[in-house]
Amino acid sequence: MTEPRTHVVGARVLIRDEEWLVRGVRITAGGAAELHVVGLSPLVRDREAMFLDDLDAIETLRPEDTELVFDDTPHCRRGRLQLEALLRRSPPTDARLYLGHRGAMDLAEYQLEPAALALAQPRPRLLVADGVGLGKTVEVGVLLAELIRRGRGRRILVVTLRSVLAQFQAELWARFAIPLVRLDAGGLQRIHRSLPAGMNPLDRLDRVIVSIDTLKQDEKYRRDLEQCRWDVVVIDECQHVADRSAARGERSRRSRLAARLARTCDALVLTSATPHDGRPESFASLVDLLDPTAIADSYHYTRDDIARLYVRRFKKDVAHEVRGAFPERSLALHSIAAGPAEDAVFAALAAAEFRTVDGDDRGVLLRTLLLKAFLSSPAALRASLAERRGHPRVLADDPAAAHDRHILDDLDRLAAAVTPARFGKLQRLLELLRDLGDRRVVVFSERIDTLEQLAIFLPAALGLEPAAVGVFHGALDESSQEALVHAFAGERGPLQLLLASDAASEGLNLHYVCHHLIHFDLPWSLITLEQRNGRIDRFGQRHPPRLDYLLTVPGDARLRGDLRVLGRLVDKERAAHDNLGDVRWLMGLFDPTAEARRIAEGIAAGESCEKIVPDAVKDALPAARPAARAVRAEPLSLFTDDAFARKAFAELHRADPEVPLPDYDGSQALLRVVPSADLARRLELLPPEAQAAALRLSAEPRAVQRALAEARERGDGWPDRSLAWELHPVFDWLVERLLAGLPRQCAPVLRVTRGLPAQVAFVTQSIAVDGHGRPLVVDWSAVLFAAGGPPTIAPLQDMIHGTCFNEHAPSDMSMKTLLPLREPAVAAARRHVRQLCQARLRERAAALAPEQRRLEDWAARVRSTRSARQLLELDAELAARRRWLADSLAVSPVPHVRIAAVLIGPEGASA
Repeated sequence: MTEPRTHVVGARVLIRDEEWLVRGVRITAGGAAELHVVGLSPLVRDREAMFLDDLDAIETLRPEDTELVFDDTPHCRRGRLQLEALLRRSPPTDARLYLGHRGAMDLAEYQLEPAALALAQPRPRLLVADGVGLGKTVEVGVLLAELIRRGRGRRILVVTLRSVLAQFQAELWARFAIPLVRLDAGGLQRIHRSLPAGMNPLDRLDRVIVSIDTLKQDEKYRRDLEQCRWDVVVIDECQHVADRSAARGERSRRSRLAARLARTCDALVLTSATPHDGRPESFASLVDLLDPTAIADSYHYTRDDIARLYVRRFKKDVAHEVRGAFPERSLALHSIAAGPAEDAVFAALAAAEFRTVDGDDRGVLLRTLLLKAFLSSPAALRASLAERRGHPRVLADDPAAAHDRHILDDLDRLAAAVTPARFGKLQRLLELLRDLGDRRVVVFSERIDTLEQLAIFLPAALGLEPAAVGVFHGALDESSQEALVHAFAGERGPLQLLLASDAASEGLNLHYVCHHLIHFDLPWSLITLEQRNGRIDRFGQRHPPRLDYLLTVPGDARLRGDLRVLGRLVDKERAAHDNLGDVRWLMGLFDPTAEARRIAEGIAAGESCEKIVPDAVKDALPAARPAARAVRAEPLSLFTDDAFARKAFAELHRADPEVPLPDYDGSQALLRVVPSADLARRLELLPPEAQAAALRLSAEPRAVQRALAEARERGDGWPDRSLAWELHPVFDWLVERLLAGLPRQCAPVLRVTRGLPAQVAFVTQSIAVDGHGRPLVVDWSAVLFAAGGPPTIAPLQDMIHGTCFNEHAPSDMSMKTLLPLREPAVAAARRHVRQLCQARLRERAAALAPEQRRLEDWAARVRSTRSARQLLELDAELAARRRWLADSLAVSPVPHVRIAAVLIGPEGASA
């Protein structure tokens, strides 16, 4: 068992004859404590550093030697601010929510549940598998806010899809003031330019967001990531990193990367509306990322094995909590009769027999895939025909190849004859768009060739400027995708028609300025259909979503029968949405690619639409939510956020005129902050979109939400003000500057006129850490000294808000009287925190007992199935887990106690 360390966040320590403030503590694999510190003494002022306590002598200053200094500032201003700074550095140790629920958002109680479930676990590791449109990004933000508040979120890595990279970054900044450095191509270049050659950029960056695609393409950058240690890793749309070992290449690289990242972090958050692809071993690989000892057999496991590791709700599960948040949607299926030119293509496709495809069924399947292309557009069919003509079998010099070339050429000639005027679905699209006027509309098609045809035709047909139409697809780089989304979201911008491939069907929030969506072609997948609709039909939509489905109906009766399955897809998606809130259970395949393949094969085989899309199968991942609801708590504080910021800036300005005073608009609770030189250095790594010569901070979440809405109207998504609360980097800087302003090992003496239940109260902060170096107990108490009696303990929160501070309050207390009380005050605080530790250890032991039993049961079940080499790996995993459990039940032998302040009242003072 690792000997528990006494180093705690917020402590002042001496290292190499310089004084430092501890910002973070991590126990390394070798058992050493790794301290992340910022300099306090003049030579190292504001310098960040890292020390290992097995290499450097680290001296924590003795609380009994604390110097006491009378605070003569008006109403004890300086001492109260320094006490507040310590309170804001005090991490909670329970599962209640202290901060996340106060973000700039329309709060829904269900969005707090994932954070509460994760915080109640020994390690916060969770799959958030909520249905499309429930706000998983907000749920992640709530949890990250709580982890940061607990000192467990200093280093954060978010991995997400390229298409939502900027959106995810902007949401976390706008709603929670959590800054992430975006490492797209431009971000990488900026970082590399500012660093010495060969240096890992991530050694400097604490909070990063990067796309899966960047990691896939950049081997060196992937190595940089894997060499880092993270407090929290978030993998958004985690279905893309599931291990599908049968499919080599890109997916397996992503899976290996996810497995490495999972081993480099304490907290792990996975998100996906579609985490299960129907194969138990694939989903088990995601569970293994969270807890490799959860599942003994990847092919056979039960809900009980995984229930503690995921939360999953659908709209039907939460609709009663957020009435009106999901307006009733309207749907229309437009069946457009094929014209003569289109029917000529359908007829030729029905009669086509290909001889360069192995097996009769393969030829029929090729014909079906060409039919699917034509159902998108003539342009898509012609692109598919061109691709087929380039196949080596078709290029061969033999009768079969010549036969197929003739068919392909004939089909291409017929498709070319379907001009826009003869393309019935395109004409119906024009009618719909004209009816909608200048409203913003999303048009989905799975074929880029179709989108490009629409982009050429629609502006002239509708009398629009070319800038009014944009095409979004997966081949675009991050900056181009981001620019399109921002332009479309801006109500004042020219872009009003977004033509999108299914690359836009995952994660994008298009509902703020758009509630019209048109499926120009129907995806052959219920999952993709739901994902597309989820771009506008999601939490926060203010208008009833309108969904239009366009389907060309051929004149050939047999083909009409084949295509009934597409109408059935629409009906089933509607029924699932209305009754269950999810569609993945319907076909039992849990993967859009598998669904599309099944439908194509069913149509090729002439199966009935009822057989291809059955009525119901069992969901592989049933809905689940925590047994208990999230409980909120208010942190102990002497000031509101904006009052603290104003008074802290004023205090720093008095000590250093180089710190400019902010402008304050009380009517809006708005601070305008011009950063000083050292604050500007702290803000260098803010997202470029959030940087400004003067920062605007608002303590009103509603005002920040309004600014966010205005930013969407402008089309950039970045509000011109940010949330004034303790997660904001400005507040982090204020707290550190106030703590740095305290002389070494010094506590203020504050005079009190009333509210003090004794003549003297030593305010103490006591922290006991476990074997992981994390706080087990954090206690703020008042050690009370009444005349002639022994010291007693009272919770600080019970008395602090009724206390009235006044530097002129009468008191006969002298330093000669107070100094001898330091040692008994510290001893009383230590006795008290040890009692709290014993109670907390009993609670933790009871909570971990099932985990210990589960671990041993897992080991017994898997041992008989492992090879000799695997048994070595198993024993290593067991040893690590047992050591982790033992460290969770250890406690530092000497709690860290700090005399934060001394309160003195008139002689004979009482409550």
